Amino acid sequence: MSSSLNGWQSMLLTALLAAFALPAAAQLKAPSAQRTTGIFMPQAGDNASPSQPRLGVTQPGASAQRSQLVDEVVAIVNNSVITRRELLDRADEIEGQLRQANRPVPARADLLGEVLERLVMDRVQTQAAEEAGIKVTDQEVDRAVESVAQQNHLNVTDLRSQVERTGMTWTKYRTELRKQVQVIRLREREVDSKVQVYDGEIDNYLAAHNGQAGAASGPTEYNVAQILVRVPEDASEAQKATLRAKAEGLLKQAQGGADFAQLAQASDAPEAAKGGALGFREIGRLPALFANAVLDLQPGAVVPQVIESANGFHVLRLVAKRTAPPASSSPAVGDRITQTQVRHILIRTGPNMPEAEARRQLATLRDRITHGGDFADAAKRFSQDGSAQNGGDLGWVSPGELVPEFEQAMSRLRPGEVSEPVVSQFGVHLIQVLNRRETESSPEKQRDFARAEIREQKMRVAYDDWLRQLRQAAYVEYRVNRQR
Repeated sequence: MSSSLNGWQSMLLTALLAAFALPAAAQLKAPSAQRTTGIFMPQAGDNASPSQPRLGVTQPGASAQRSQLVDEVVAIVNNSVITRRELLDRADEIEGQLRQANRPVPARADLLGEVLERLVMDRVQTQAAEEAGIKVTDQEVDRAVESVAQQNHLNVTDLRSQVERTGMTWTKYRTELRKQVQVIRLREREVDSKVQVYDGEIDNYLAAHNGQAGAASGPTEYNVAQILVRVPEDASEAQKATLRAKAEGLLKQAQGGADFAQLAQASDAPEAAKGGALGFREIGRLPALFANAVLDLQPGAVVPQVIESANGFHVLRLVAKRTAPPASSSPAVGDRITQTQVRHILIRTGPNMPEAEARRQLATLRDRITHGGDFADAAKRFSQDGSAQNGGDLGWVSPGELVPEFEQAMSRLRPGEVSEPVVSQFGVHLIQVLNRRETESSPEKQRDFARAEIREQKMRVAYDDWLRQLRQAAYVEYRVNRQR
């Protein structure tokens, strides 16, 4: 299979094929000591994971007509196989999505090559999650189903009908969704939880984006090169000592004037063929260990000690440093924000309050309110949130302060409107927007915005690195000619 996709085709296919895997968009997290109600997002310093990647709705394909296809293996991934039927079914789904979006469909060979690679990566991640012992309960799958339905403006019944119209059984759909949630949990544990943002990074970000308003230059970018001596997970202490000694020897050679790029070409780093160079990145897009090591170096200098990470031992060199061109379309960080005055009624769900019953009760309340009933009075009587005594009033909230499901529903409302019942991790809500305003962002909120942006950038880099490591460690054997 060939690989002759042009730039926009590759971007579009990547978005469709990897929608379940990318780290979620950053959320502005503005801390407030007075925010004690459960609907607010955990703020800086809390042990909170970022919002989940969106889970998609299966698109109609030709899988129902392929039941008689004679199957064959197209790839082996560790101890499992990918069949031609799986490959063709997934390709049909992607092709259907492209047609629905009124986008040209790539040549079939190109599409099949991209889809096969995505299937391999999906299988590698699922196997890693299973080996890590990550389990997903039926309740977590139920919540994922609710999230998918809500994101696609459907109820669960309509979602099920849409899935079954594609030829996929509801049981199969839930199984696939369970795998996606399992991989998300693995990513949270192995990648997201290990990403840290330091005060110095925030200061640099704000100085680059805010402090030089009108300046003719952008943020500073660093090109770092690495030599990696990889340490196997099951390495003994003696093996680690031997590998550290090897890295120390390479460091001495680099410090002694040896060609760093030539040394790097024989290393275990994914960038070895490029002399170990990672390319120009802002400091926040470098792994934290690398950023801290090179921040004060002059271009051409080698970090004076070996850096140890979970992957092994690194020898680092700052190849170059430059000032990036300004992003003329980017305003100052958090210059002005839109705040929303909002109130809600919450009914918490659980064994004694099924979600369907909570929805029914809130639908009844909504009908009363839209026909002249008092929202604040209903909130005081029925809401199970800490804001009930204030008539459900959450005050003026900024972007990112509320959990995503709540904020998305709130953003679609005009002042005075009352939402349909909205499901979140806390239960079911009725939401009413009272007013909106534009306001200057406080220094604290600007720092939180910067922290979220830096964290998002670092998570993407860390996630890409993690995926490469998983792929390199996996045994993959192709049974088709991918060059045709």
